[in-house]
Amino acid sequence: MSAAEKKKQQQIEQCAQLLSSRSTDDEKLAGLLLLPKLVDAQDSQTLAYIFESMDAKFVERLLRTGLKQHINNQADSPMLGIASYVIDVFASHKKIAQHPRMLDRIPTLYKVASMGIDGVSSEATQALGKILALDAGIEWILGQPEVFSKALLSTESKTMDAAGFAMNRCSEFIHMQSDIRDYAHGWACLASRLASMFDEARDLKKFELMSVLANCLEPLDSDDAMAIDAADSCMAIVLGVSSGCAWILRQKSETTGFADRALVLYSHLARLWQFHVYSRTPAFLDLARNSELALRLACVEGQASLDTMMICLPLDKKDDKKEIERLKLGWKFPVCAEIASGWLEWISRWLDDQIEPANDLEDDEEKHIYNLMSEVQKLSEAAISFLCDWKERVQDDCEMLRSGPELVLSAMHLLGTWLATDPRLHKSAIPVLSMCAAWILEGGPHGAAIKEYMRPCVAFSLATCDVDEAQYVSDLKTRESRHAKPKTSEFASPWVGTIEFDDLSRAVYSIPSDEDILRARQQNQAHGSTTCGLYDIVHCSNENHAVDVISR
Repeated sequence: MSAAEKKKQQQIEQCAQLLSSRSTDDEKLAGLLLLPKLVDAQDSQTLAYIFESMDAKFVERLLRTGLKQHINNQADSPMLGIASYVIDVFASHKKIAQHPRMLDRIPTLYKVASMGIDGVSSEATQALGKILALDAGIEWILGQPEVFSKALLSTESKTMDAAGFAMNRCSEFIHMQSDIRDYAHGWACLASRLASMFDEARDLKKFELMSVLANCLEPLDSDDAMAIDAADSCMAIVLGVSSGCAWILRQKSETTGFADRALVLYSHLARLWQFHVYSRTPAFLDLARNSELALRLACVEGQASLDTMMICLPLDKKDDKKEIERLKLGWKFPVCAEIASGWLEWISRWLDDQIEPANDLEDDEEKHIYNLMSEVQKLSEAAISFLCDWKERVQDDCEMLRSGPELVLSAMHLLGTWLATDPRLHKSAIPVLSMCAAWILEGGPHGAAIKEYMRPCVAFSLATCDVDEAQYVSDLKTRESRHAKPKTSEFASPWVGTIEFDDLSRAVYSIPSDEDILRARQQNQAHGSTTCGLYDIVHCSNENHAVDVISR
């Protein structure tokens, strides 16, 4: 070891002694000021040594003292800046960041980050982000939700950005777990507190909380939501968010931009806890009124979003950039379609449960429900018109799925739900069937989702014509045509018997087309394969999918 290295090592030892519990607060403060000059921020080994040597409570005292000085005097505190910087340096290293002493700083760091203090809050936010990027930080928050919720309730907070990041990370962590029972209570406790704050706020903080809750709910799926609700009821979250969104949606036109964001938040609610959101029990009448308000507005805004894209002038089919810009104008439609399809799924199941005589609907209630259904039907009609208009602007159907997958999936989720319950739109939707067949066959994961959306529609269409589904599938495989004789009643679907419907059904039931069979036969001949017997299964591959081919 050279003389310079020995000298530096001695200085590091002196710095560690200054920061130890045996020294005075003035000496500790001197050690903190000396630390950045002695130790490189990337030297994790030396920083770990310093961290283990220092008084664990001193930095916390600096943070708390600095916070009090700032709150009481409304002036910047040098202590706060020093402490935030040092914690940020330590948090840059994974091993130190997940140390229990660092995790205990999370509530205080959050307070500093939310204060909006120039320079200081940004460093505190960085440090907090580094700690919460680790699973250990999230486990600490979810394991002690009451401690972190006190920080959320701080009246001195000027920004909720840190809360949005923290809750988003908590939800991402929940989503990645195979068993969330150990974390469900902590997440539900924090989300309920935020939902209550959102409902009660009547100032600009309400709109900040709206963004926090959207960040919180976005990473979860319905399975996560059901698991959390089973462990700890989420009804308080639903009530708070629903009431807060309804308050915003009822305001005057100057809050229109916030109304769009309220619809986004409400769509997450409808996606996750459909059974709570659309509850029609007498105890939650306000919840039912709020859901109807959101549904009606979603249907209107969804149609407007589709119209905005459709009224754009015809574009050059080769100009992909302009087409993408046009599709961006319809960002609101997937949000509205989520709300509408969620309500339709729920009301269909709910109406099925009313078959018992004791549960017969009153005339007024039935009329009210069908009025809401008519609103969803209008949105579904607009979605069909949009898809047909879009098809004329592109060279092939799959180009639609490539350029706007979210729009296509949202439209098909809505249409799949509606077309599986009512045949009135089937005639106008016939052009969509060929699109769906192409998407299913060549759309990869998106195609698999569309197949699941359309399978109930195919079964429903056959049922309206008294066609046995199993026999129909068998006829498709053997190329028989006796299934193409649909029932002529008013309720019968006009799909059955059409070429488009047969093509869609082959895609849904994974039955190869004549082109697939011919291609497989040519491949077999090219490889010297013998001719297959009648109904033998030949495995072949289309461009993007594998099919079982029945050939002669």
